[in-house]
Amino acid sequence: MQRRAKFEPKAEKLNLIPVMDAVFIFIFFLLFSAQFIKMFEIETDAPLVSQVPVDKKIDKDPLNLKIKILGRIAEVYRGVDEKLVGKFERFSAKDKDKLKQVVLNLRKENPDDDYAIIAPSKDIPYEGVVEIIDVIQTLPKGMKVLETVDKGVAKENKKIFSQIVLEPLDAN
Repeated sequence: MQRRAKFEPKAEKLNLIPVMDAVFIFIFFLLFSAQFIKMFEIETDAPLVSQVPVDKKIDKDPLNLKIKILGRIAEVYRGVDEKLVGKFERFSAKDKDKLKQVVLNLRKENPDDDYAIIAPSKDIPYEGVVEIIDVIQTLPKGMKVLETVDKGVAKENKKIFSQIVLEPLDAN
């Protein structure tokens, strides 16, 4: 009797090179077809709400700086009863410098108050809000730091007001 030789198929290895080539070409086209955009972020905090007991008397009226942006005008208010400090035209470079000086003086008078409230009307574009934030945060040219003394401790601030709170403008 004649024996037949058993046929055993050889285990062949998969050729992954064409698959890897296709994946790399796919990644290449994805990277070149993607649109890269710059995203900017405005750091803001939620509005502050504090409950002061009725019997506790506040020694000093808080600054409570609020800047209302109304069309072409930016109005600066201070205090709990919102006393008008000044009106400034948003598009005037001269008025922006005046606004910066007023805000800087208010910050020097109230070293422990580092919050500013921005209240834009609904028709103000995003760039208008950012413009006012830049004015009230950046120090004047030539001034590297703002030195303040808060409760006997000297501080060096890189911004006039570092804490910005956005608040919708009331309809009244």
